[in-house]
Amino acid sequence: MQIFPTDLPVLVGFDVITDKLAQFCISKNAKETALQLKPSNQWKWIHTQLQETVEYFTASAGSSILSQSHYPEIEKELHVLRIQDAVLTSLQCKQLRKLISLSNELIHFFEDKKDLFPYLYDKIRPNEKDVLVMGLIDDVIDKDGVVKDDASDTLKDIRQTLQENRKQSDRLYRAHIQRLRKAGQLAEIEENFINGRRVLGILAEYKREVKGLILGQSASGKITYIEPQNMVMLNNDRLQMEDDEQKEIYKILKLTTDCIRPYQKMIKAFYDLLVAFDVLSAKMQLAKLLQAHCPIIINRMSENGMQERKINLVNACHPVLYLQNKQQVQQTVAFNCTFDTDHRIMVISGPNAGGKSITLKTIGLLQMMFQSGLFITAHPKSEMCILNHIFGDIGDNQSIEDGLSTYSSRLLKMKYFLQHSNRDTMFLIDEFGTGSDPDMGGALAEVILNKLNEKESIGVVTTHFTNLKLLANHQQGIFNACMLFNSKSLKPLYQLHLGEPGSSFTFEVASKTGLDPTLIEEAKGKLSNEKVNMDKLLNQLQTEKNNLDKLKRDIQKQMSKTTAAKREYTELNVQLENSIQKHQEHKIEKQQLMEYGKKLHQLTQEWVSNKNKKEVIAKFVKLAGYEQLKKKEQEAFEKSQQYKESILKKVKSKIAIGSIVKLLKSRETGIVKALKDDRAIIHFGKVEMNVALEKLDIVSE
Repeated sequence: MQIFPTDLPVLVGFDVITDKLAQFCISKNAKETALQLKPSNQWKWIHTQLQETVEYFTASAGSSILSQSHYPEIEKELHVLRIQDAVLTSLQCKQLRKLISLSNELIHFFEDKKDLFPYLYDKIRPNEKDVLVMGLIDDVIDKDGVVKDDASDTLKDIRQTLQENRKQSDRLYRAHIQRLRKAGQLAEIEENFINGRRVLGILAEYKREVKGLILGQSASGKITYIEPQNMVMLNNDRLQMEDDEQKEIYKILKLTTDCIRPYQKMIKAFYDLLVAFDVLSAKMQLAKLLQAHCPIIINRMSENGMQERKINLVNACHPVLYLQNKQQVQQTVAFNCTFDTDHRIMVISGPNAGGKSITLKTIGLLQMMFQSGLFITAHPKSEMCILNHIFGDIGDNQSIEDGLSTYSSRLLKMKYFLQHSNRDTMFLIDEFGTGSDPDMGGALAEVILNKLNEKESIGVVTTHFTNLKLLANHQQGIFNACMLFNSKSLKPLYQLHLGEPGSSFTFEVASKTGLDPTLIEEAKGKLSNEKVNMDKLLNQLQTEKNNLDKLKRDIQKQMSKTTAAKREYTELNVQLENSIQKHQEHKIEKQQLMEYGKKLHQLTQEWVSNKNKKEVIAKFVKLAGYEQLKKKEQEAFEKSQQYKESILKKVKSKIAIGSIVKLLKSRETGIVKALKDDRAIIHFGKVEMNVALEKLDIVSE
């Protein structure tokens, strides 16, 4: 992808984004990858990068997939493996083992999740879990990175002998220390090591009374370091065995290194995989920090058979500005805009410090982030297309070294734009036409803008020139936009409004600052009536727009209150109906119980008066069976086709989309959203159910 000038990413803030991305990376290589991130024009690469981040969000549930926060950097280890006969240290072997273990965890996590995470599965797929190299290392190195005693029989024998030597040495030294301490000949520093030999610290005046080799003395000369005579041979043996131990360890590590060396390509692939997932994790964390989302990628053909060019930004904001405002607990004002076949070049006008330049930079930065495989600070319904060039003319381009004025430098850029722009280009021009005579500069800017429009490029231009506003008003492909301004307080609202040009509010701001009114009127007199009237008209449009926006907000607020009141009324009404129905059911149940009680009372009296107890018992049984039978008959009837058809007919005659219904023998109500055949789609709160009509009861039509 071509970006001109080369410092354009810095001018729009892309370097701040890559710096933030690098801060979330763990390893040095991942940080370097993040800092070197550049936009691409390859659809497959961009799509893959975005989908990998989407899947990583899901797979990790917002945290790192790696079980450990850090993984080893193994450039030195790989360098050793590339050199024939070079030997890895035991700690380097430990680092390799950790790297392989983490890689195995990643591969294991995704190896059976092809359907869930197809892009991450493809990223993992070239690698297979390793057990061989890990086994080689585990055979000789323990978890602390020390060569094991049983790494070889020779090493095992040496260390056993060394252990016995050190035990014997400890016994003898303790005996010497106790004796010399009792004799008052031992210094405060009782023992030390000189050239690997264990010595005792003897007060200088007693040095001739202790048999042994004098190996040194303290800086003050008050302490003499003596190796006891009966320890000399033990220390000699220990030094020899320690030397033998190191030689044996070297042999073991060399053999292990030679066994690992054929797998250096696999180890490098594992390292690259962890670096890639490190960067992927950083992308996820950056998206969380920025509240960024994955946009929809436009990849379809238009009616003329060419690749469709469309950018639709919804609730977009500048990510760097968002972070600054977040830190200061301030709201960031988002904007919407669309670029398509009929609306390619947006001309933004309005007062200074109103947000024109930041809007222009936001559009350019989000395009760079998108084509770098990063989420953008916009709604996920935003749409982005892939472009081949992004050109920009932002800021003061004066060059003392080349002897160029600001305007000359800008004209050289315009020349480059005209030579290289096409329908796959986005250009960003801040304060178009400034730096020269307003009339001549404005005329030249108008001609250049027309030529860029003919090339069907996508562009954003900020300006104060009236002729460019008029051009955007009638020229196909170019459209006006303005930054809204409160004409009463003369403060910017930082809101982008499409379809209308904006006033610079020059005279209004001058008046607000207390400039002499006669000077302002004199300045107006030097302008043509058309320009003054045009500025007044734009001011009036701005004021009317602000009033309409306020009215719209008030209406929406009132509608929200009305909707809430209606919902509350409906809920209360349903509650009342449920209460009435429940009361009615209790009343019927109470009557049935009273009737049943009367019959029981009669049977009880008959039990007392009637001598034929069997007959009374039979009546008791019959009464109980009759009530049970009635209940079973009712249940059977409710299960019958006739009952279902009667209920279905009743419900069908009343139900409609929007009706409030409830399930039979249930109190919870829902709203009918769709009807099909003899079934209905019902929304019970956030739950959607597909229910047969005969199982419903109409609460409200």
